[in-house]
Amino acid sequence: MNRKFIEKGYGIVLDVAMLILGIAMVGFFFKDLWNLGTMVLHTDLEVDFYAVTKTILETFLFFEFVVLTKEYFVQDRISLQNFMYIGITALLRNLLVYHADTIGVLIQAAAIALLIVVLIAYRWSRRHLADLAHEEERKEVEFAENHPDQVED
Repeated sequence: MNRKFIEKGYGIVLDVAMLILGIAMVGFFFKDLWNLGTMVLHTDLEVDFYAVTKTILETFLFFEFVVLTKEYFVQDRISLQNFMYIGITALLRNLLVYHADTIGVLIQAAAIALLIVVLIAYRWSRRHLADLAHEEERKEVEFAENHPDQVED
């Protein structure tokens, strides 16, 4: 009884925290959209190109976090794969905006490459583990097809 009460309380606290986080992210998303609109209308794009680019990329990053929060409420979980996608996107955004330091660019490029390799390994391992989980079923079906006289009804 006590454990279920704690789990339910934890779930409620987590849901409320995610709701607050989602509302904050939507607020920041619209704030960035507003800033982007005013920036495009009132600045010289040739001079402030990097500032506009930075704001556009930040807006897309907020949008990804809003989608991540929505995924939590729809699926009741957040997948590791989506976290890796957001990490890759954030590093790419940072690489596009801040590219003055050569060593920093190399470190960021290595981090992006590492995240991509980890993402590929993660997706491969999930597929491989799913295949292993269904291997016994495939063997039973194959045995039934090859030995129809020995199958129990």
